[in-house]
Amino acid sequence: MDKKFFFLTGLPRTGNTLLSSILNQNKDIITTNYSILAPLLHSIDKQREEITYKNFPLDKSLDNVLKNTFDKFYENFDCKFIIDRGPWGTTPHLNLLKKIFKDIRIIVLRRPFLEVLASYVKVYKPENIEKSVDEWFADEHNVIKMNAYVYNNMREEKDIKFHIVEYDNLVNDTKNQISNIYNFLDIPKFEHHYNNLNQFSINNQKYNDTVYGENIDYHTIKTDKIERKNYHYKDILSQSIIDKYKHIDKEIYSIK
Repeated sequence: MDKKFFFLTGLPRTGNTLLSSILNQNKDIITTNYSILAPLLHSIDKQREEITYKNFPLDKSLDNVLKNTFDKFYENFDCKFIIDRGPWGTTPHLNLLKKIFKDIRIIVLRRPFLEVLASYVKVYKPENIEKSVDEWFADEHNVIKMNAYVYNNMREEKDIKFHIVEYDNLVNDTKNQISNIYNFLDIPKFEHHYNNLNQFSINNQKYNDTVYGENIDYHTIKTDKIERKNYHYKDILSQSIIDKYKHIDKEIYSIK
């Protein structure tokens, strides 16, 4: 079965697992975990920089590998539509997608940044919150910079379709948000249910959050109903963290 590919991106703690669990009620759709395809394709493409490749470049052959990787990776997935989650809006990964697909549609999940930090702290419960938050945004894994690329490309890339889903809208107006996603992807709609949800799984595979540490519960969602957790970031984050990161929404996401 030929599959059509779409993409999902956004910071952690912005509703990725909830949205994926809902969409995956539709047997025609598989919304993935945080996929390894983006770094995998990037590593393949970087072979062009190796001296052995430059010595005898076979660009069309390497392009064939890139173009067929999606189909082969998801060959055993029984569905019509794959929504691959990853850093797809960033410039290097977007350039890879443009080599492979003509119609690129990316769902972007967005949540106020300080709420993202507070949710991260609630999950990981670090002993030194400020140190842990700063390390989360170290240069080599700087998700702030990555998401800045996403929003810059949303402004610059006219031929690529982006659709923003705000976290508050996802949890407070779920049915309409799901309907809007179907409209954006231009695929047949499905009657979803919004209580008695299933935990996220694909092909009987579930997340193993123990790899992040003992007692880490990173991907478990509330199943009986969808609701916003009742806490405020000011009750979790220190004023120094708030002052350090309060500019992110305005400078990157254009949230006033």
